[in-house]
Amino acid sequence: MKLKKRKTKFYTFLLIPDNEKATRSLKLRTSVLRYLMVFFVFTFLLIIAGAASYWEVAEVALDYNRLNEENLQLKKNLAKVEELQADIDKLKMVDQKLRSSLSGYVTIIEQEEGDPENILTTGMDKMSGVKYDRSIFSSIPAELPVKGFVTRGYETNSILSRGHIGVDIAGEMGSPVKATADGIVIFSGWTFQDGYVVILKHKYNFFSFYKHNMQNLCQELEYVKKGQVIALLGDSGQIISGAHLHFEIWQGSKPVDPMMFVQMN
Repeated sequence: MKLKKRKTKFYTFLLIPDNEKATRSLKLRTSVLRYLMVFFVFTFLLIIAGAASYWEVAEVALDYNRLNEENLQLKKNLAKVEELQADIDKLKMVDQKLRSSLSGYVTIIEQEEGDPENILTTGMDKMSGVKYDRSIFSSIPAELPVKGFVTRGYETNSILSRGHIGVDIAGEMGSPVKATADGIVIFSGWTFQDGYVVILKHKYNFFSFYKHNMQNLCQELEYVKKGQVIALLGDSGQIISGAHLHFEIWQGSKPVDPMMFVQMN
């Protein structure tokens, strides 16, 4: 007759210290030991699953931050586009205002378009004796509008350059910018690229532009005299390299070299 093998009900663990003290024993039931093993395996699996979930959540968070930054950049670019469009609309309004309202404020003497020298010659021919009308000299922008030195002159388009249809005059921040001739203010405001800008309309179909101002001191449709302070020198606008005035002269729809008039003065 075979003897039945007894099932193990307990496991005894001996704890032997290094300092030669009495040996201790730990007796655990088989069922308790199984529960402990299941608990440790389950805990280990939870740790692995948690780590995997953490990395997935971290990747989602990184993608969210990246998309959020791209969204902010797109909003900034959209704001710039809207600001440029507002500048274009403002210039269109100036043109309409000039056509509809200018005649009610000032009478502008117009002549046939031609070379600036011809205009001056025509004006000189009309003078006779000692009594002559010097209004032509106060109506043509024939001097620099601010004290300083020219850092860049008038340049036409070339292969190596996009051109520069005016002169840059460097000076002290806040210096007075003066009207170079009698005229009427057809624009006084802010543009995204050139900052604070003043545009004057003069006789004989001349226009003068004063850009990158720190502050404009005149209002649209205001009549100004030659030498009157219309702005303060600054560095406003997107394209700027220090405090300076960008000064332009146009005759009709064509830009001309301002230094040509300054040298004639």
